[in-house]
Amino acid sequence: MALLRGGSEAVRIEPLARKLKVTKGSFYWHFRDLADLKQALVEEWEAEADLLTQAVGQPDGVRQLIAALTERVTASERGECPSDAAIFRWAAVDPAIAQRVDRGEAQRIALIGRLARAPEVGELFYMAYLGFILRRRHAPNAQALFSILARSALETFGAQVASQGVDAHTT
Repeated sequence: MALLRGGSEAVRIEPLARKLKVTKGSFYWHFRDLADLKQALVEEWEAEADLLTQAVGQPDGVRQLIAALTERVTASERGECPSDAAIFRWAAVDPAIAQRVDRGEAQRIALIGRLARAPEVGELFYMAYLGFILRRRHAPNAQALFSILARSALETFGAQVASQGVDAHTT
């Protein structure tokens, strides 16, 4: 939550320990230092691409992906995992993180394109998702709109797959 609310400069050991009601020693039990914590945050964000990798080629892969994204969006709102908005904010001020985010986004877009069986649909869906991310940062009620994005993705991906002669339910 500190990363989302205050950016990477707000991620500091003492305030985090206080907020989590743990000692600084307990923090150091889990992380060597602040850099180790930040590394863990960006690695967790990068690992989200595994959700896409697992969905590609699976029966009902689009539905699996949407369900996993819905869960991640909700968890990030509660501060339980690094949110895309927080990672993007960090990437805006840290060139090394920006490079990792660029690679992560390219991977996500390619995987979504494979899942949709059309690179342009993958790009379109990812852009729509980014619009949702930006909007919910400034309009908290936008969280409820994720279901519209999810439904549109299911319809679009299903139509794309069906137009190629494949049953949309076995994507």
